[in-house]
Amino acid sequence: MFKFQFLGKLFFGLNMVAALLLFVSFILPFLPPSSFPTLSVLSLAVSPLILLNLLFAGYWLFRWKKRFWVSALVLGFSYFLHTSFFELSSEGDISEYSNSLKVLSYNVRLFNAYEKNPEIEKVQQSIVNLLKEEQPDIVCIQEYYLPNTVDFSMFPYQYIHFKDSSHKLGHAIFSKYPIVSKGAFDFEKTYNNSIFADIQVGADTLRVYNLHLQSLGILPTVDFLQQRGTEKIKKRISQTFVQQQQQVSTILKHKQTSPHPVIFAGDFNNTAFSYIYKQLKEDMNDTFQERGNGLGTSFYFNKYPMRIDFILASETLEVIDFNNRKESFSDHYPIISTLAW
Repeated sequence: MFKFQFLGKLFFGLNMVAALLLFVSFILPFLPPSSFPTLSVLSLAVSPLILLNLLFAGYWLFRWKKRFWVSALVLGFSYFLHTSFFELSSEGDISEYSNSLKVLSYNVRLFNAYEKNPEIEKVQQSIVNLLKEEQPDIVCIQEYYLPNTVDFSMFPYQYIHFKDSSHKLGHAIFSKYPIVSKGAFDFEKTYNNSIFADIQVGADTLRVYNLHLQSLGILPTVDFLQQRGTEKIKKRISQTFVQQQQQVSTILKHKQTSPHPVIFAGDFNNTAFSYIYKQLKEDMNDTFQERGNGLGTSFYFNKYPMRIDFILASETLEVIDFNNRKESFSDHYPIISTLAW
C-alpha cells in the first residue's frame, strides 16, 4: 500500500513539473535569448510538454481525481496562447482575387550530397515530381549545393547566392516572375545566411525573403546526445538562439525599408513558441495558422515531429491554402502556400 502511495505522489510530482514548465513557456516569446539564454531553450520542449500534460490530464480523468485540473487548466491557457500547435482549416476562395502566387519552401539538405547513400537520381526525380505536381510560382531553396544537376529551368528568373567562391553551400530563389532587385545577408562566423528578392507580379511587386537562421548543430541521434552531454547541448542551443536573435534583428531592419508586401519563407531552426518566431511574425500571417491542418510537421528530430519551417506573409496578402508534403529525401519536408490579393 505504501509503495502505491509513493508512486502516486511521484507521478503527481512529475505532473506538477510538466505543468509548471508549460506555464513558464507562455512568457518565452517575450524574452530575448540574449537576456535569458538558458530559459530560451525551453521553447523546443513546448510541444512535448503539451502532449505530456494531455497524458497526465487523461490519466487523472480516467482515475476520476481532482488532480486532473492541474494539467487541464494549464492546457486551457495553452490553447489560447499557443494556437499554432494544431490547426484545422479549410481552403480560401481564390476566385475572389485578381492575383495569386504559389510559394514553395524547401531545405534540401545539400541534395543529399554528403549522405552515405545520396541516391542522386532519386533526389533529382523527387524534385522534378514535386515541381510538376505543385506548380509553384516561387521556390525558396535552403542549403542549395553548387555541384548538382537538378533541373530548375522551368523558372526563367533565378537568384542563387554563395558567400564567396570558396563556399559550395548557398541558398536560392527561383521565380516564374521577373526579379527586379536582390540581395543577401552574409552572417559572420556561420554557414547560415539569408537572401531576398523583389519580384514583379503584373503591376505589383513583392519582397520575398529566403531565410536560413543559425542551425542548432545537433544531430537527431541518441549517440550524439549521449556523447555531448546535456549541459553542453543546452549551452550550444542557447548560444544558437542568441545568434538567431541578432540575425533576425538585421533582417527586420531591412524589412522596415520595404515598400512592398513581404513574404518570409524558410528554415527558422526554431519553433512557433519562441522569441525568434514572434519577432518575425509581427504584422505577418502564419500561413499554417491561417490554412493549415494537423501539426504542420516540417522536420523530425529523432522521430519527434517539429514545425521549424515557415511561410509568413504580410497581412495585405490573403492566405488561400497551406500544405506540407509528407514525402522527402531531405530531413525537412517541403511546405507550400498560395497567397492572393
